[in-house]
Amino acid sequence: MTLPILTALPGERRGYVDGPDGQLHYRSLGEGVPVVLVHQAPWASIQFRHVLPMLAQSGYRAIALDLPAHGMSDPPARPGIEVYAAAIGALIEQLHLAPAVVIGHRGGGLAAGHCAARSPELVAGLVLDNAPLLSAAEREARIGRFADDQQIAPDGSHLTDRWAWVRRVGDADWSDETVHIAVVTYFAHGPWKEHGHSVIPRHDFERDVARIACPTMIVASRTDPLFESGARLRAARPDWSYAELPGGPGMVLDRPAEWIMPVREFLRAMPRDAACKKRFTRS
Repeated sequence: MTLPILTALPGERRGYVDGPDGQLHYRSLGEGVPVVLVHQAPWASIQFRHVLPMLAQSGYRAIALDLPAHGMSDPPARPGIEVYAAAIGALIEQLHLAPAVVIGHRGGGLAAGHCAARSPELVAGLVLDNAPLLSAAEREARIGRFADDQQIAPDGSHLTDRWAWVRRVGDADWSDETVHIAVVTYFAHGPWKEHGHSVIPRHDFERDVARIACPTMIVASRTDPLFESGARLRAARPDWSYAELPGGPGMVLDRPAEWIMPVREFLRAMPRDAACKKRFTRS
């Protein structure tokens, strides 16, 4: 099997904007209504390499950013979901995308949701893809659960050790491509501490959930360990739409055609009056 090289996609444009803590890297494909995609931790924008072209072909401008300290974005002085949310807001403002639809995967969903809660003028719609809604006790139990060890072994065994770790704790259905991206992006970040896995349990997402005012869809993948969070979000916000996917957390990479189906339906249902179109297509 040929594994991917983590470079640009055909037709993709890359760029940087200035965030609160330095440069933020993004990749953009297509034209039309802006859709901002926010990756899970500790990955990067390359996570959306298969769905960016699909969204572009459907008439959207798909923009995937690297959160601070991920991919090719600068590290923040003090990482946190609030900092990641501010980065999303900075990208939307500086690229003149407001209001944009924002899609956040897992921990990226917390950042997207916090952005929507605190800056409603920037977010027209929100997709929470397996975003964790955890109790205080669950969050406390997760602190320090995922060790952040990016030491480079002289014999290269850090790569095989990480590969074995991802295979052990990740989704059993993950393809070699998905594991490859998980391993390479992890070490590409550099030795920055407090990655997304570390800050996720320190954020009380329940407060954001009550404040989000834009149209929102919950996506829950049945074999994702966070699947139960979908039911909790649905109970907290019965006004939000809901979609279930048959796989786990790797569907956006391994099964993009299935992943994008409910997302497209949600996007097509978004308000498209003339004033909204004018704001959406501004660039």
